[in-house]
This record gives sequence, C-alpha cells and structure tokens, in this order.
Amino acid sequence: MLGRTIKGSQGQYKLIDVRGSGNMATVYVSRDLTSNRIFAVKVLRPEIASQGEFLERFHREAQILMSLTDPHIVRPVEYGDDGDTHYIVMDYVDGSTLKEQILAEAPFPIYRAIDVALQTAEGLNAAHAKTVIHRDIKPQNILVTTKNVVKLTDFGMARAQESVTLTGSNVFMGTPYYVAPEQADDGRNADIRSDLYSLACVLFEMLTGEVPYDGSNAVDVVVKHVRNPIPSASALVSGLPTDFDVFLQKAMAKSPAQRFQTPAEFIHALEALKSLSPGGAAPRSQPPIRAGSSGFSTLSPSAPPQPKGRLTVLPTGQVVVINGNQAIIGRSDPHRQIYPEVDLSTLDTDRMVSRRQARVLQHDGRFFVEDLRALNVTRLNGIPLQPNEERELKDGDILRAGNIELRFNVQER
Repeated sequence: MLGRTIKGSQGQYKLIDVRGSGNMATVYVSRDLTSNRIFAVKVLRPEIASQGEFLERFHREAQILMSLTDPHIVRPVEYGDDGDTHYIVMDYVDGSTLKEQILAEAPFPIYRAIDVALQTAEGLNAAHAKTVIHRDIKPQNILVTTKNVVKLTDFGMARAQESVTLTGSNVFMGTPYYVAPEQADDGRNADIRSDLYSLACVLFEMLTGEVPYDGSNAVDVVVKHVRNPIPSASALVSGLPTDFDVFLQKAMAKSPAQRFQTPAEFIHALEALKSLSPGGAAPRSQPPIRAGSSGFSTLSPSAPPQPKGRLTVLPTGQVVVINGNQAIIGRSDPHRQIYPEVDLSTLDTDRMVSRRQARVLQHDGRFFVEDLRALNVTRLNGIPLQPNEERELKDGDILRAGNIELRFNVQER
C-alpha cells in the first residue's frame, strides 16, 4: 500500500509510512496532496475486507469516532472506501504510544501517572456521554503527543450501549493484561465500569512498571483478573503512598457494583490524589474562587511577584502570554472592531469559534476561564462550560474553542 494515494471526499491521501499494524487494519502516515497536511489513515486489511463481520466492525468504528468530539480522543476527518480499500482518516498525532513510554521510562513519577490517567478518563467521559464503551483500554491505544496531551485511539472494539454486539457469547473482548473480570466472562457484559477497570490497570503499570497480573499465557492472566486479590502498588514502589492502594482496590474491584460508577467519580478520586505528589493540586470539582464586586485589583509595587498565564495554540505552537487581568479568546472582526488577544481567525476555517468565545481571567495569581455564551461551547479538559461559568485553570489544562485546542500553563515571572 505504501506509495498509493487514497481518494477521499475531502482530500487525496498518499500513504508514505506505516505507523502501526494490527489483526484487522494498518495505520499509515499520509500526506494530503490537496492541502499538504499530514494525516493518519487506518486501512482495513484487504484479505478480511470481504468478511462481513470485520467490515461491519470497521464501519462501526468509523461511525462511533465521527460521533465523538473531545481533545482526548483522536479526531476523525472522514471515512469511506476507494474501490475495495476501506479507510478512516484521522488527525496525525505527533508523539508515541503510552506503552512505548512505559517500556522506556516506568515507573512514572506520581504526578505524571495521575496526569495521563486523568486525561484518559476525560476521553472516556466524553465517550460515556455518547453511551460509547471502548472495551479495549490499554497503553497501546493511548497516544501521548510531544506536548503531553493524551488521546484515546482504536475504537475497533467499541460499541454504543444500545447497539447489538457483533461478538458471540462466552467470548471476552479486550487485552488479557487489562481486561475486567465481567468482560473476561462475556464481552457483552462490558460497560463504562469495565473501561475504568482497564484504566486502573494502566495506572498500576505506570506507577510500578509492571502489569497487575501476569502469567504464562492469556488464559492464566484472565483467570487471575477474575480470582486473585488486587495487588498492592505501594508494596512494589518504595515511597508510594498507600492511598493509591485504596484507590486501586475500589477501581479494580471484582464486582462492577463496587467500583467507581462513572468517569466523573473516577476523575474526582484521582484529583484527590494529586496532593500526594510534588506540585499537587486540590480537586478540580471544588467551586472556583470568584472575583469580588470590586473586580480584579492591580498589584501594588510592594506585592509579591505573581505568575503569568500562558496559552499555547496547539495546532501552531503559538504562545500568548496573559499580561493583564484578562485575555479574550475568539475570532477577529474588523467591521465590528473586535480584536481578541488570542485571535484564532486564521485557523478557524469552518467558523466554529465565536468572535468572543471565552476569556481567561486572573485574580491574585490564580486563573479562571469563562465561556462567553459561545455558539459552540468552550470545553475545559473535554467538559463543556455553562454560559458565563468560571472554572479555575490548572497548569496543563486543555481548552477547546470550537475545533481548536489550546493548552494553559502557568509561567513564573
């Protein structure tokens, strides 16, 4: 397939390299000959394209991807077929799989493991909102960009909860090292709690450098997930707080009813663990501190130095430093004399960003984001903001204005 050009409805994608390969499909690095942009193209293997179940599953993956919009899920561009070649075009992610990083660097520092798990859970939360179950959460299906943004990929086993599964009974779906007990018994039993169990297994591996259960073969590993006690991560890593064992005991409970029931619960519990790592922070679910009626005060000469906010426009790498008390994110309109500090006009070809989309505020060294009643709501780490709702920003948070992602960082003066 290398060197071949796939003709899509939105571009012509020349396959220039192999990014990865699985039992069902191969992912290629491609260049769109019309825009000169790089994309990832997933191509169904020709030898199984004629088999109805595989083709159905491939089409379902494409349809599920097109229904999901979140910074922590790889964005699809289009899908279809060019003759006998069935394909899905996605944004190209410049980075590596989490599995590659674990093999090279684990055990991870606590703050890094929590950050990856949180971003992955945000992606699962977006999928859960659309009643989508991934069913194959593993480090190989978690991509980490060069800017440390985490993105879920490979929804080949995913299904909407209300859809009919293509898998017969008594067949588990997933990967043995990360499969939930109920999923091992029957793939149709999987729900969002199964995905969260698998993510907890990934967190265990990031913290310790080892999978929770190992064995000589897949059956042995699956049986341990079903029967063996949940291992202690703190026993394997010197200095790891036992609070992580408490978290994992709940997240990896054998019975789904005893686990975290939603990604939101999982995220809240993870946020509470942040304080146990250097640079930890309070749970994000705490109400933000709002400015008083007098507005934002100007620092006096004798006041201690305050940090600056910094927004990085991820598609371009452009950095905007927030020097004043606020910065508007939006799209310029000279006719209406609108010139936002963070101008996304050149990137917003589909006009999905409002002229005044959102604003970042500063008060006493703390930063907040407020949605300004934008047509396409502003998202913070994948969660939609209510109109005029202020939410506190933390270092590394991801904002999404329309279809454009921005990363917030704190920059010390």
